[in-house]
Amino acid sequence: MMSMSGLAIFVIGLNIHLQMHNPYWSAFVILLSGLVASSRLVMEAHTSNELSIGTAIGILPQLLFLYLWL
Repeated sequence: MMSMSGLAIFVIGLNIHLQMHNPYWSAFVILLSGLVASSRLVMEAHTSNELSIGTAIGILPQLLFLYLWL
């Protein structure tokens, strides 16, 4: 989940920085991160708390990067 949430925030930031105004890539990556999270829950590889922590760990560095970049 760390990589998928980090990728989602990076794609959103890249759309903002390049002023692409294309919501499809952002929506696609967010959909993929939801699919990854649900598949991890179905396979019982992680609990919901572990997924939440992984998502937060993936988002925080990207938000710091966006703050310094934009």
